[in-house]
Amino acid sequence: MSITLFELDENGKKTLDSFVLFTGKHPDKIDRLVQAGSNRIYYRFRYGNKSMIGVYSNNIEENSTFLYFTQLFKSLDIKVPELFYVTKDKTIYFLEDLGDKSLFDIVQNDNKNGEITDTTKNLYKKAITELAKMQITSAAYIDFDKCYQISEFNKESILFDLNYFKFYFLKVSGIKFNERKLQNDFNSIALYLAKNGDKFFMFRDFQSRNIMIKDGEPYFIDYQGGRKGAIQYDLASLLFQAKAQLPEYVKEELLEHYIEQVKSYIPVDKDEFINQFNYYALIRILQTLGAYGFRGLIEKKSHFIESIPFALQNIRIMFENKNVFKNYAELYNVLCQIAATERFNPVVFPEFTITVTSFSYKKSYPEDKTGNGGGFVFDCRGIENPGRYAEYKTLTGRDKKVIDFFKSNSDIDKYMLNVIKTVKPTIDNYIERNFNSLSISFGCTGGQHRSVYCAEQMTKYIKKHYKIGVRLVHRELNIVCP
Repeated sequence: MSITLFELDENGKKTLDSFVLFTGKHPDKIDRLVQAGSNRIYYRFRYGNKSMIGVYSNNIEENSTFLYFTQLFKSLDIKVPELFYVTKDKTIYFLEDLGDKSLFDIVQNDNKNGEITDTTKNLYKKAITELAKMQITSAAYIDFDKCYQISEFNKESILFDLNYFKFYFLKVSGIKFNERKLQNDFNSIALYLAKNGDKFFMFRDFQSRNIMIKDGEPYFIDYQGGRKGAIQYDLASLLFQAKAQLPEYVKEELLEHYIEQVKSYIPVDKDEFINQFNYYALIRILQTLGAYGFRGLIEKKSHFIESIPFALQNIRIMFENKNVFKNYAELYNVLCQIAATERFNPVVFPEFTITVTSFSYKKSYPEDKTGNGGGFVFDCRGIENPGRYAEYKTLTGRDKKVIDFFKSNSDIDKYMLNVIKTVKPTIDNYIERNFNSLSISFGCTGGQHRSVYCAEQMTKYIKKHYKIGVRLVHRELNIVCP
């Protein structure tokens, strides 16, 4: 989004001041770029026919690692952005503008068209060739003590990723398992991987979103989490990126290409290399599910919830094709359950359907199973609560006594008129655009009285004025009306 000088916050103004100090010019335009999962803030400064990226972050330790790696990789002729300027306090730095097109954007476009093109596969191969070069040639020069927080992906790091999955996905999802036996399996895998394989530079988050395409060439960004580790992990991160949805035959072709590239630097026992690759692929997928569980199921961020089915599909593919995990009985049991679960499958309606839900804020927001995210959420807690009075405690917003209470003691119907005015334009627009689903949710303290009444009234309005599907869910009452 474009912003003006007056819209810049304090950090933006500091970045602008640094830009002027460095270039001696005022920019013609400033765009604040979409923020990813980090706390770093990115700005694109345009001046004349040039542009550069300004970055602000108060995490000095992380910044120092990124700057160190950038300068080192650049000196080794590895494709990373040019570093132009760093402030003395290292909170602000300026980088080469690599544009807006990532490898992820390209593969997503291919997926929409139903086929991974040769052009896209060649871009992956270029990126993989550059990855092998980065990992192996840089390792002799890197001072791993300068890594951000963790200098090596060792046994403890592997166990951290596996336990992250256990605590933030398995336990949250209700998957049944024997914790002691599963931990024994985790320990065995971590010990095997820690003792075997060569250790070089591990990018750590090598995914297509972090590969920018400029003039037909791949450039790497966001490598500040790099550390010493097994090189197979990075390729697994790329090939098993959940939303990239690379077909199996493409993964196999790219794995073969990577092995050939690695062979040009170091000796490779192909069978053992692939065996370790399969383990690291599983660890990466499980770590990703842990992140989706934490960000999605716990923090209720829709983007991460929407990504869960893609990661589960990766589990199913590995489960079908790799027999090595049968040696770990409890892990295999867990993978069986994950492969079979339908809990996270997106709901696809045969016609445009509105899901109206009542819920308790104490038990978090409703889960979106359509995969679309978004929708309306209305807070009913400002309305007089009949649940505060003994005679209404066992009743719900569907009961006549509670309805009469609302009519006599609140402006709930006026509230609903405003709700309808808010949602009606969106309903009309979605019908016109042939959308598949929309969610409208009402929350209150217990999910029993106010939210239930509002959800009932919203459903009645939709059924009266539209010939579309309506699904009413009173979550805390365990009532679903299709």
